[in-house]
Amino acid sequence: MLAILYLVLCMLAGFALVIVLVPRVMQRKILTTIGERARNPFFALFPACFLSGTALVTWLVYIVGCLMRNTEHPLRYANAVVLPLTAVGSVIAILCVRKRVRFKEFARSLRPTTSEMVYFAVSLAMSVVLMIASFRVIHGEIIIASPVVEDFALHVNLIRSFSVWEKVPAQFPYFTGAGINYHFMMDFLAGNLELLGLRIDFAYNLPSILAMTAFFCGVYECFFRLCGKKNYCHFVWLLVMFRSSLGIFRFLKDNAGNLREAFKLNRTYMGATEYEWWGIYQSNSLLNQRHLIFGYAAAMFVVSLFLPYLIRGLQERAEIRKECAGTGLTSRIKAIFRKEAMPRKKSSVLTAGYAGLCLGMCGLFSAHSVIASLLLLFVIAWFSSDQVSFLITAVIAAGLSCLETSLCTESMGLFELRFVKAWVLEDASFGAVLKHFWLLLGIMIPLLIIRFLCADAVNRVMIAASVILFAFGFHVLMSPEPLQNHKYMLLAIYWFGIHAGIALCNLLSAGRKRITRIGCMIATLMLLVPLTATGVYDLYLVLEKCKTEYGYKYECTPPLLEWAEDNGVDRDTLFLAPDNFIGMMTTCGFQNYNGYYGFVHDAGYDATTRQEITERIIHAENEADMRKAVEECGADFLVIQYRVRKNDTHLNEELIAAVYPKVFTRWSGVSEFAVYDLRKN
Repeated sequence: MLAILYLVLCMLAGFALVIVLVPRVMQRKILTTIGERARNPFFALFPACFLSGTALVTWLVYIVGCLMRNTEHPLRYANAVVLPLTAVGSVIAILCVRKRVRFKEFARSLRPTTSEMVYFAVSLAMSVVLMIASFRVIHGEIIIASPVVEDFALHVNLIRSFSVWEKVPAQFPYFTGAGINYHFMMDFLAGNLELLGLRIDFAYNLPSILAMTAFFCGVYECFFRLCGKKNYCHFVWLLVMFRSSLGIFRFLKDNAGNLREAFKLNRTYMGATEYEWWGIYQSNSLLNQRHLIFGYAAAMFVVSLFLPYLIRGLQERAEIRKECAGTGLTSRIKAIFRKEAMPRKKSSVLTAGYAGLCLGMCGLFSAHSVIASLLLLFVIAWFSSDQVSFLITAVIAAGLSCLETSLCTESMGLFELRFVKAWVLEDASFGAVLKHFWLLLGIMIPLLIIRFLCADAVNRVMIAASVILFAFGFHVLMSPEPLQNHKYMLLAIYWFGIHAGIALCNLLSAGRKRITRIGCMIATLMLLVPLTATGVYDLYLVLEKCKTEYGYKYECTPPLLEWAEDNGVDRDTLFLAPDNFIGMMTTCGFQNYNGYYGFVHDAGYDATTRQEITERIIHAENEADMRKAVEECGADFLVIQYRVRKNDTHLNEELIAAVYPKVFTRWSGVSEFAVYDLRKN
């Protein structure tokens, strides 16, 4: 109950921020590329309230928890302080500015059309299915789907470190004591919800469902701003949800002689380009990186806030060109700057501050989404009015993100701007790059080109901004691991889906004669099949892989946790579980001195030193060497489990058992899970 109250208060806090800073979010009539049009403000209000309110309240709980870190239950006390203050502060703020909104008219404006109801219902249903399919608890067992198990090993460990042990400031559980080089706030939110009473799957799935629904609401808002239509929003949903690629056509070509058997045996995502078969460009990325959903939702919503400035700016530039006809270029540039650079209303400054706050608070939810948003806004700003508003947003967002990174993580020094030539390709020649794009995006490319040539100026700018974002992800590296750049490219692909969806909407509504409309409808359906075929099959494969029989099952409350609670283990107790991937250690949320190497690879940690000390402990040939290495390590307990016995041929468990007492044991199949107390002789 407390966890549900927490989410309700988050929405209330977000509503207070909206009504104080950006009440225009609640307006029924908004500016679109075809003039002012009436819309349902719910599609802007829901992401605004959820994203800004959740980020704000979660950050407040984390900050207060860090201030109370020396108490026995820092997060419980933090919730006890923040939640009442949030409720009181939000109510006072709403009452103080309640006259800004005519609530009766606003309530009437929320009445959706049939197409809007279908769009929202499908978005919510898809969010629920995907989140629950990939992570759920059945009969006391956590079931993690096979496509997401490696990422979820990290997420579950982080969640439990917050919910069970209230470990703040955050630590990387697989490499404790070296800070955390990871965007952990989505896991902190889930951990806090579990602490407040939600079961772990609900605690992680519920905010993920709300975030994905908010993302699709943002997609709808951007779509409506860019074309002013409602009835064909489903095409945009389809092309965002189901990506365009030649992957499935390459598969059909390669298995033309035995398609039925090939589909039956296939368990690999469709892809004709490097890494595409990993599932990095489709829904699988949103399942195993839930923080991305929150960041993408914020990116879509913030861009939608600035689209009116782009529409107005391009309209005014056309007027200025007419007024300054016959004058020099310098005179026209000066006229544009004088008229468009400075914010004209107080509301523009408040909107800029609110947008910067939304993006800035997402810095440790998904830093890539913040960078991608700022890049899109940078391109849009060149053609927009109120350009200083964009600068205000960028300064606040970048400043907050850098502040969060420097204070809460150890990853500030990892960011290094590097320019490469097509990091994903070994052959980076012009022809190879063009072939890569064609295989990756398929007929989306000619459709976007036609759309660009036929579109108005606003849509051309947005298509260009999307292409620049895609090129940025293809050629500019900022993180140690190049593969992280797929997050920029994935957001760009979603924007391509919006533009292509608008193109299909325009095609479907083209022509007045019946025969013309029928022809346009047939053409639309013919285009829709190749545009979505790969994405539809990818979704089928994701759901197939998420079946319970293929999932990894772990006890929700493992006996190791019960033993720990009975034997004085606390949040500062340090374990050494070499090569720990996922299992009881993970679901207990223990702090590990040196865990699975894959979780620290290219993350900026000195894994070599800890691995050397670990090997000196488990490979030691005499007691003196072992004790010396244990003293350097500083761990309280040593865990030996199946992965170590299987992968480490030099393990000397007989000596370990002779020197240190075994305090916990459990057999799983033919292997023993053993815990040795390193504090005792």
